[in-house]
Amino acid sequence: MLALHDGASSGRQWQGLSNYLRGRYQLIAPDLPEHVDVGLRTANDVHDIAQLLIGKLAPHTVPIHIVGHGHGAAVALEIALSRPTLVRSLTLIEPTCFHLLLADDPADRMLFSELVDLADRMAASIAAIRPTDAIQAYIDFWYGAGAWSRTSSGLRAYLASQAEQVAMTLAASLAEYWPLSRCRRVSCPTLAVMALESPAASLRVTELVAEAIIGARLVMIPGAGHMAPLTDPHILDPLIGSHLKSVDHIETMQPSWLRAGRPKRAA
Repeated sequence: MLALHDGASSGRQWQGLSNYLRGRYQLIAPDLPEHVDVGLRTANDVHDIAQLLIGKLAPHTVPIHIVGHGHGAAVALEIALSRPTLVRSLTLIEPTCFHLLLADDPADRMLFSELVDLADRMAASIAAIRPTDAIQAYIDFWYGAGAWSRTSSGLRAYLASQAEQVAMTLAASLAEYWPLSRCRRVSCPTLAVMALESPAASLRVTELVAEAIIGARLVMIPGAGHMAPLTDPHILDPLIGSHLKSVDHIETMQPSWLRAGRPKRAA
């Protein structure tokens, strides 16, 4: 299985899940690239990162399970939309597909405006060479006022070093353009997860995606925030493990003649 981390994080955030699934699944958790070389340009948008990963996955012969969190969940969803034959199942933990808030609902548009304001403030701080101010605004938005002041000095230094990349990733997520109806093309079993202490924008996007993907299951974790993979693994890891097990069980229970009659799928 492939596990994709959130922004301002790394593949190390999945170490606990890897330990939980040890002996059942081989978990690959790469560090997502800051940008992708695309011809004569560089880009850090979800589509280009997804295409890079698709190129690495394509030589495999068996579809894989993909788990994504935040920015990583948006990339995971893009992989499933672009190359469905590569994906055995999806677990989407609060995907950052914020452009989906640009619909007819005024409340959704207000949530989008809050994110645009955050992105603008971060960009202004980066331009003024104040990366700490930029990442403080981001952390306090996602985890509540005062969250930055409760962060250790070592973690603050690391997050400040990631401020420009985080600001670029947020801006890219707001600039996406595809419609919600595109999610209906997802053909694999999908688990969507949201932690109820997360910002309203993140919860709403997760709800929209779960409603649009046919057959998707939406699970809500009370008392947890956006970093549930790190703060509440005792809840989240068994949810993911159960989802993977159910998908694999359904696959093995199908008659051999049906499995044999399917066209071969690349992975």
